Amino acid sequence: MLLDTVIGVVGAGNFSYWQLGHSGPLRVELTSLSGDADLYVADNLRPSFEFGKHNFSSISFGVDIVKIPADFPRPVGIGVYGHGAHPVSTYSINVFLEDGDANEIRFNKVKIESTVSKPKEKITTERVEEKPRFLKFQNFLDMVFDTFVL
Repeated sequence: MLLDTVIGVVGAGNFSYWQLGHSGPLRVELTSLSGDADLYVADNLRPSFEFGKHNFSSISFGVDIVKIPADFPRPVGIGVYGHGAHPVSTYSINVFLEDGDANEIRFNKVKIESTVSKPKEKITTERVEEKPRFLKFQNFLDMVFDTFVL
């Protein structure tokens, strides 16, 4: 079952970051529409290609697929890296709920419906409040750095 679709752009040698809060076993598919984008997934919000800074990755040319188990901590950080051979890479990310136990799927459907019925701002606010202060400060510094560098 398709849960989310995102289309984005990333420059060569740079990352674009996304946050995923869906529960259950998930399959994340990254399709490079132009250029070559690579997929990194972690239990932190800033995954990287460096050793120890991601839990899952797929760096093939074309469609990159990562499967996230149901017991993996949420929120999940998704990093999309733009390969240096292309100045700009355009990509799409599709997130699917994987088939599993019937009870688990039924539980996840209820969870997804309740999440969709809430306003997005409230969900984001709850996620931000769950972060330790250090991560909030780090995200703020990243945002300031990105603003002045780009």
